Amino acid sequence: MRIRSVVAVGAVIFTVLIAGQGQSFAADFEKPFEDELSMPAYESGSKCSEVFVWNPRSLSFDKVAKGCFSISEDKWSIQDSLADGDQTFIYWENWLWNGSSWKPYRYGECSNALGAPNWGACDKDYYESSNTNYYNSKGSRIRFQTCRRDLVNTACTPGSISDAPWINNNA
Repeated sequence: MRIRSVVAVGAVIFTVLIAGQGQSFAADFEKPFEDELSMPAYESGSKCSEVFVWNPRSLSFDKVAKGCFSISEDKWSIQDSLADGDQTFIYWENWLWNGSSWKPYRYGECSNALGAPNWGACDKDYYESSNTNYYNSKGSRIRFQTCRRDLVNTACTPGSISDAPWINNNA
C-alpha cells in the first residue's frame, strides 16, 4: 500500500514538472508566458473550437471542452464539459507585423478551474491590426487551441498550434 502511494505521488510530481508544462515553444516571444485562471462567464465569441475524446464505455466521442475567442472584446471563453477533474484550457499566441515579417509577441493559457459545465473567461487586451503596435507597424493576429490535460497527456484541437488558423485581430 505504501509503495502504491509513493508511485502515485511520483506520478503527480512528474506530471506537474514535465508533462504539465504545456506547449513546446519554437518561437521566441517578446513577452513572458501568461497563465490566467478564468472568471465565471458565459459562452462568448465568434471563433470557437471543441475537444472530443474517445469514451470506451459508450463507444463514441464525448465533447470535453469548448473554447472561443471574441474579436470585438479580446476575450477568451472556455467551458469544461466533463466533470472528471481534468484541466481545460486555451493555449493562445499573438503575433505582430514588424514591417517585414510576423514576430511572436505574446502567448499564454486561459484555464477553467470552475468545474463542469461552467464557462469561464479571460479578458485580454491585444493590439488591433489597424493600430500601431509594439514594433511601430500595423498588424496583429492570434491563433489558439482548445485543450484538455489529464495525468497522462494533453488533447488539443487542433492537434498542433501550427495547424491553428490565424485570426486577424481587427474588431
